[in-house]
Amino acid sequence: MAVLGVCYAQAQSLRIVDTSDDLTGVVGEQIRSTIKLQNTSSERIEVVASTIKSQIGSSQKSFLCADNDCSEENIVSGDTFIEILPGQTIDVYTTVLETGLVPGVGSLIYRFSNVANPDDYTDLEISISVTERTIEGVLYSSDNLELSDVFPNPVSETAVFNYQLKDNSKEAKIVIHNVLGSVAGEYILSSFENRLKVDMENYNPGVYFYSLYLDNEGVATKKLVVRK
Repeated sequence: MAVLGVCYAQAQSLRIVDTSDDLTGVVGEQIRSTIKLQNTSSERIEVVASTIKSQIGSSQKSFLCADNDCSEENIVSGDTFIEILPGQTIDVYTTVLETGLVPGVGSLIYRFSNVANPDDYTDLEISISVTERTIEGVLYSSDNLELSDVFPNPVSETAVFNYQLKDNSKEAKIVIHNVLGSVAGEYILSSFENRLKVDMENYNPGVYFYSLYLDNEGVATKKLVVRK
């Protein structure tokens, strides 16, 4: 889940109004929220937006876009000025988060400043929480890879993972750990195959955990039971 929280700095002319503070998102998607900005003064204001804090995951990406159009030419930069008339409320800014591959929390702060007076500004603070994508029978699903839960589970002889690696530039692997966290086995998911078979004969009976790694970043974990 992604949560947007509004934080107002001292500002003479600018105010955030009616901006959503509750959004839900999962890994592998894009979250958007429209920002409403009000000119409370009797003068025309030109506004410039900037990011003053960004604490997000390594696989995530965030940006602001203008005119509710997030094509590349409308990504807000330091020389993007938007006019607000006296008393006007605009909703032309959109904040976008690409949630990436891993669930977790983070935060952003955007600042909206009066171009003519940089001390006249208001801040929007965004708290981010991203959850795993849950599909029955599927450990992980994204634009890059779809991987099934292991079967059978419990397993005595051979553990099987069905998968589809959609992006050949990604390095994907399954790592099996014991309950102490030690690596018991590591298996590359080849882009030329769609099924991984793991021989469990050399594994002692007990509880293990199998994790999917994409480009050496863990993205999903479940329990595996070995029985003889």
